[in-house]
Amino acid sequence: MVTFTTLPPWKTQEPEFECVDIYKQPSLQHPRLINHHIQMRPSDEVLAMLSMDSSKNLSNDKAVAEFDMPEEGCPEGQVPIHKPRNSNYSKKRFHLNGYGTIGQHAALIHKTEGNSWRGASAWISVYQPKVTKDQLSMALIWINSEYDGIRNTIQLGWGVIPQLYGDYRTRLTTYWSPDNDDEGCYNMLCSGFVQIDSTLFLGTPFTNISEVGGKQYNAFFSVNQDPKTGNWILTSGRIYIGYWPGELLPFMDDGAEEVRYGGFTNAESENLQPFDIVSPPMGNGNKPQEEEVDLKYNCYMHHVQYVTQDYKNVEIDSNKVAEDADAGKCYDVIYLDNFGSMRQTFIFGGPGGFCDV
Repeated sequence: MVTFTTLPPWKTQEPEFECVDIYKQPSLQHPRLINHHIQMRPSDEVLAMLSMDSSKNLSNDKAVAEFDMPEEGCPEGQVPIHKPRNSNYSKKRFHLNGYGTIGQHAALIHKTEGNSWRGASAWISVYQPKVTKDQLSMALIWINSEYDGIRNTIQLGWGVIPQLYGDYRTRLTTYWSPDNDDEGCYNMLCSGFVQIDSTLFLGTPFTNISEVGGKQYNAFFSVNQDPKTGNWILTSGRIYIGYWPGELLPFMDDGAEEVRYGGFTNAESENLQPFDIVSPPMGNGNKPQEEEVDLKYNCYMHHVQYVTQDYKNVEIDSNKVAEDADAGKCYDVIYLDNFGSMRQTFIFGGPGGFCDV
């Protein structure tokens, strides 16, 4: 039987973030960013892509998920930096690109074309999968480029990661890697991401969580390479959170070679045999079924889009998408193609369990 271990109680009065001078934030201390100029706003081209608001197409039983963030935010000229409960978490040797190995699994769709992509976006239903303290479960968009065995990657979406956050809340979560996976990190545990917004920061928890069979809460995530600067712009809804500087992602200068969307899980596997490893639920814990699809009972992404080489925001091509679930006994993914007003949509998830035997 799986038991849930209660984490140490954190002082509720202790703020989860600290406000720092925008020009003195940790990422700007990176040696490659000595002469970097902060990009205070996206270019007009990126803003034009973000202006196409698809939230008006959400049905009555779906709403935009809100973040549990301070109303006033940081003072002018300062930005919030999340204070993780475990600052050593970046040293753990498991990575989102390692799915399909012992303890790490994914259910996703990915582009099958051999082109480069300038960005990706989707609306993601927000759930809170029940994990133990040594597990994590995430729903993400991720883009990659690789050269000579070295990978640049950016992942963004939501995650439940008790060892990182000190609780079981669903939070805005990112992961990125500048040179190879071992040098990457979550959120701002290493220097790289430049925070711009004064209120919404990486690691912010969600206020609203979807209910299986009930009210659905969706959050919009996007990452776009800015044609003017080469920086990779992160937004949620219409909020410009910040960016990963192009100087740190040299193999993505001409765009990303891979675009993937879906769920990822990890379970503690060190010093364990495969039959002892218990994987956590993905999405809302339900494994998708093809018969009579009802989104209220599935974790899903909709309005799935990517950005072409010439910076056009388009829907994914249903003829050039592949499904991939490496642990079919535990998780699955079903691409629904053009699903009414939700446009390009897929469902994913599963209960987890003994997935490695």
